[in-house]
Amino acid sequence: MAHTDHLPEAVGHVNGEAALSFRSQAFLAYWKDVRGSSPVPAAENVRPADFVSLLPYVRYMRWRGPDAVVFTVWGTALTDWMNVDLTGRNVFDLLPDSEQAIETERLKNLHRVPCGFVQQRRVTDISGMTRLFEFLTLPVAAGEDGEPRMIGPGSFVDSVPGERVELADDPKTVIHSFRYLDLGYGVPA
Repeated sequence: MAHTDHLPEAVGHVNGEAALSFRSQAFLAYWKDVRGSSPVPAAENVRPADFVSLLPYVRYMRWRGPDAVVFTVWGTALTDWMNVDLTGRNVFDLLPDSEQAIETERLKNLHRVPCGFVQQRRVTDISGMTRLFEFLTLPVAAGEDGEPRMIGPGSFVDSVPGERVELADDPKTVIHSFRYLDLGYGVPA
């Protein structure tokens, strides 16, 4: 089992694309190890004890019916940086209306293909400063409850160690870039 206590310093590339943050690289390596020869890891094989050093940055989500994806885990570092705990919130409530349909398809594609995706979102704080925040999102098989899951870290692309970002009252974010990640089964067209 890959443990993530020693995070790499270097930033790498995925399929010749732009670099992933070191947290995304470390989590992707963990995810690949846990999935083994399966297309996606089983829910019971994703154990926070295996990625303790990344847990503060992790988002874990589940489908709750056809129109809701709920954060079941929103890491403490994410809460500190963004000044909001999104645990229990529906992902789609945080997106502009214009992005909800496409984000629904993207999240469904994670299990259909299976594949992952990385996106960067502009997050604007109450002072008007905008930073890029990277989200890596990977599929996890449904658990005993039958709800498919998604997991992955989030972190600022521009380094802001120890800095707190306070969102405005409306925590919506705006997409900056998006790409699917081929996890061995291709990507949606």
